[in-house]
Amino acid sequence: MRRRGGDDARETSGRSARAQTTIDFAVGVGIFLLAVAWVVGTIPQILDPFEAEQDRPLVANRAADSLTQRLLVDDENPDVLDPVCTEAFFDGDSPDEPPGDCDYGSADPNTATGIGASYGLNVTLSQNRSVVETTGEPVPTTRSVVTARRAVLLDGDLHELSVRVW
Repeated sequence: MRRRGGDDARETSGRSARAQTTIDFAVGVGIFLLAVAWVVGTIPQILDPFEAEQDRPLVANRAADSLTQRLLVDDENPDVLDPVCTEAFFDGDSPDEPPGDCDYGSADPNTATGIGASYGLNVTLSQNRSVVETTGEPVPTTRSVVTARRAVLLDGDLHELSVRVW
């Protein structure tokens, strides 16, 4: 006895009517898991430019420029530090009252440069790779620190002013 339609009943429009096999399911799930892993792996890299650490170089350069072009310089000679203002800034004995014609309002490096207290700041004046003066918080050894350097003249000698921000 033959059924009506014979072997043609098993095929519909040229395709096989068989069900999904275990291999098909495993391949589909594998591709899905690879796609999820790729998305999870790339999202942190996409968000990296928006991390808070990205502003540290700008803050360090801004503070270095403020100190070497406006706050500690002799008004007549840019990039030549005023010895009286520089000594008072690094001594920090009277942080509320800078001497006479100094342009900073406080010997605290964060307050003088207008950098918020959320940033750690250290200003160091060195000559021939030896530290002459330093002010601000101690530089941490367990975090990344950004440094901005400027060459300046103080009492006719070449010095390096380093601003470290973390």
